Amino acid sequence: MRLTDEQYDNLYADIRALMAEHFPNFMFVVMDEEGDIYYEYTNLPVGKMLARELMEDINTEEVDVDWDYEFEDLEDGEDWQNG
Repeated sequence: MRLTDEQYDNLYADIRALMAEHFPNFMFVVMDEEGDIYYEYTNLPVGKMLARELMEDINTEEVDVDWDYEFEDLEDGEDWQNG
């Protein structure tokens, strides 16, 4: 199943509608398990600018991201790394 299959059309339409409701300019990117990528943006200049800004942020040495991890409760004696 490819990310451009018709089954995803409604999902992408929902994402576009939600983003457009809150932001005048946006870009979203999705990737499946096989590494196939689908992306969409408001218009070409906005897409290029947002992609360029993203790459600049990624390539900086300082990454300021707060990761939230959710761990299931482990039974007594279980190691979180080994289940």
